[in-house]
Amino acid sequence: MKEQMKELQKLKGVGEVLSRRLVEASYDTIAKVAAAQEKGLERIAGMNPQKVRSIVTQARQMTGEVEKSHHAWLQGKSSE
Repeated sequence: MKEQMKELQKLKGVGEVLSRRLVEASYDTIAKVAAAQEKGLERIAGMNPQKVRSIVTQARQMTGEVEKSHHAWLQGKSSE
């Protein structure tokens, strides 16, 4: 649980207490937070809609960066 909490604390706005609550609610990886439905995260104590959007956006950016490195076809795309 400690390792999972540490990973989640990489998200801005997620400290020790909130990371523990996320892990207890089965959101124990950044990828799971990225894939989460906002309504599910809003049920966790200490989460408001603004915080949910913030951490989900961060998590999606983090996982997106990892996915891009695995998909060569994305690397050829230029920024629009």
